[in-house]
Amino acid sequence: MGDYSNRGRPSSVTQRGKYEPFNLQVARNQIAYHSPIEGFGFSAAIGSTALGPMWEGQTQSGGFYTYPSSAAQLVLVSDSASDNTTRSVVINGLDANYAIQQEIIALNGTSNVTTTKSFLRINGMEMLNSTNTGNITASISSTVYAKINAGIGLTQMSIYTVPAGYTFYLSSVQVDASIGFTSSAYMTYAEYNKANSGTNNGQITVTQQTTFVQKQEIPYTYPIAHIEKTDMQFCVKASAGGPLNASCYVDGILIADSA
Repeated sequence: MGDYSNRGRPSSVTQRGKYEPFNLQVARNQIAYHSPIEGFGFSAAIGSTALGPMWEGQTQSGGFYTYPSSAAQLVLVSDSASDNTTRSVVINGLDANYAIQQEIIALNGTSNVTTTKSFLRINGMEMLNSTNTGNITASISSTVYAKINAGIGLTQMSIYTVPAGYTFYLSSVQVDASIGFTSSAYMTYAEYNKANSGTNNGQITVTQQTTFVQKQEIPYTYPIAHIEKTDMQFCVKASAGGPLNASCYVDGILIADSA
């Protein structure tokens, strides 16, 4: 089991001017203009019709996540009265110019509450001070763009849009699915990107695509750069059958393009 008798004061090698791994320094907010990004998506409704990201609004028909056509205020509501004004949601997203934007909004149970700020993209939502009892949705004109399932406490969306003025460097991807090794079926994974700036504005590209059974891990030796305003969707579909469970974990570093 090892000798744990040395229980001195915790310290860091950086306090003595020694080397510490770069990723740990980023996680400790010691490297200016660098931020770790971790994304997780999950869906229990994966089918064989079309590729699509894992998120709470996905159905067996699949298909890409559709973004708002313009920045607008979000309407949040729960289907449980227990999610009252003592509970708040943090919305992390982007404004009309793709600039980073955050808003904290208190819920009002089954009554609608509207954000003060307008959002063009939602990169995630989470409960601030309590786990939610009911299902919480964020909508624009009755179209749901994000959802926190009951008891989960945060969105589970395998999508991310790079803020203006930043580049996202993708370090690794892991995808898991409920298809066993004894099955003849398989899953297809693909990363779809849409450029919203630069010379390729409006262009959609497939940067990665592969088939797998149960698990697919992609550790990048050299992180993959995604320029500002890029919409990233990490997608899966089954070769047959459904509904199936699938999840996706991605991580990387968001770096400001200039100081």
